[in-house]
Amino acid sequence: MKDYLFESARVRTMENTLVGEAGFAELLQARDEAELLSRLKALGVDPVTEPESGRLLAEETLLLRLKQAYREVLAGDGNTGALRLWLYPYDCNNVKAAIKGVIRECDPRSMMFDFGTVNTELLIRMAKNGIFEGLSPAICRAAGEAMTTYAKHRNPQEIDLALDRACFADMLSAAEASGSELVLQLVRERIDLTNLMITVRVLRMKNGAIGRILLDGALVEGGTLTVAEWEEWFSLGEDTLWERLRYTQYAAVADAVRSDATLRAVERCADNFFMRSVRGIKFIPYGVEVSVGYLLAVESEVKNLRILLAGKTLGLEADVIRERMREGYV
Repeated sequence: MKDYLFESARVRTMENTLVGEAGFAELLQARDEAELLSRLKALGVDPVTEPESGRLLAEETLLLRLKQAYREVLAGDGNTGALRLWLYPYDCNNVKAAIKGVIRECDPRSMMFDFGTVNTELLIRMAKNGIFEGLSPAICRAAGEAMTTYAKHRNPQEIDLALDRACFADMLSAAEASGSELVLQLVRERIDLTNLMITVRVLRMKNGAIGRILLDGALVEGGTLTVAEWEEWFSLGEDTLWERLRYTQYAAVADAVRSDATLRAVERCADNFFMRSVRGIKFIPYGVEVSVGYLLAVESEVKNLRILLAGKTLGLEADVIRERMREGYV
């Protein structure tokens, strides 16, 4: 308990560096890039700029923010399983990129994150050799199997689907082993919300029997709602899907989605629901959940910064950008 008291106090202090609602309001009012850079620095975000021109490098800035957050949290918390599992999606992306780099005979480094659980250079070598080690168990197995499957069918989508399912399987296993009911709940919610977006996307493709095949290959096991339920609701149509969701823990998502909602709007509602669950961590005095809450808060902050910076680049009005942003942790 003593260790968690100290670590939780440290992370609570780090929460003061989050941009927050007031900070985003300031950034939205920036009139040009110079002012935006100044305000980012004042809010504690380290902007990465082009050496010669001083131009803001948005994606590099956001990735640095994520990398710093994971480094700071993992350096201090003992229950690393509950924390490392949130890095598995980055491993998953990196394995996909490494495999496709081998297939296409191109350099995958620009498509990889440098803060997963396994070094990117090692992953590239593994993909060239066809032997994967050191990754979480399901991703490790799926990576080798994906290369074999691709050699037979030449369908790169099979690589993505196999690794995505493996990633969630590893996240679920790590959450179960962590001993934290809240961490397990958050992973299950993420699986449910992923399945929701998959189901809505395929429904709107209106591909009939082909759509059902796509759905069956993409749905993820392990959520609070079963794959069989998603398949049934898919067969009954989108109106029924939203109606059935009103009798689940995701009623708030169904109620927030208008009949004419775009996929972007549906995704925003799903993200907001997840963040409301994460915000419950603010009422927990100490424990690994405090560190998880901070990591997920930074993930959400980075998503909002990406939306804001993209909107500024396109010259969108502040109100339009604000409508696209997600609810934050603070």
